[in-house]
Amino acid sequence: MVEDPPGEAPWAMQLVVRVERSAPPTRTAACAAAAVAVVRLLADDRALPGGEWHPQVRRWTDGAIRKHCRRARGVAWERVEALPGVTVSAAGAEVRALVPTGLDALPREVDRLQLSGSELDDPDVLRKVDPVPGGPVVVSLCPEPFLPLGKAAAACGHAAQLTAMRMPARRLATWSAAGFPVVVEHPDVARWTRLRPQAAVEVVDAGFTVVAPGTSTALARWA
Repeated sequence: MVEDPPGEAPWAMQLVVRVERSAPPTRTAACAAAAVAVVRLLADDRALPGGEWHPQVRRWTDGAIRKHCRRARGVAWERVEALPGVTVSAAGAEVRALVPTGLDALPREVDRLQLSGSELDDPDVLRKVDPVPGGPVVVSLCPEPFLPLGKAAAACGHAAQLTAMRMPARRLATWSAAGFPVVVEHPDVARWTRLRPQAAVEVVDAGFTVVAPGTSTALARWA
């Protein structure tokens, strides 16, 4: 497992979900938006070599890659929007991926935001989605153990990040041109068991929070 440099605080990418009381997003939409936001930030010119964000992104990817998901609404969301990052809207959800920072240097606007809270409703989950040629990447979330929203969003983000790293260049160009779309699937245990050996990407959790080390939390597939 990749470790952080000795003597340095861990670094993380903060994902902030907009959850307004009057119109909260669905859980699945928030997870999909989080996945897209991660990849769009990493593909942004400012995150690439020579860009203003690159030193921070490089430090983060050189250590243990952590993602934390928080919630914001109203003025708190407006403050987050002013911080360096990328916002994505998907199916009624808005998520902002922030440029990674050390956990000992989080902006106050972020540090005060909730890392956990009540679960969002998810009335129309997709139980079976198969990728189509040139279409969205399909991210499957594990059926067991149940992942709280923050963990699920982070797992989807990591699956999308690994997909961008492993996808063939021509297919990646197609995905990029479409805006890196993602569909989130919630398979049952039997389908999950079948998909695991077939998936091009499997997220195996390091066990920093919520789940045990070595837990398989998400898969990603494309055609």
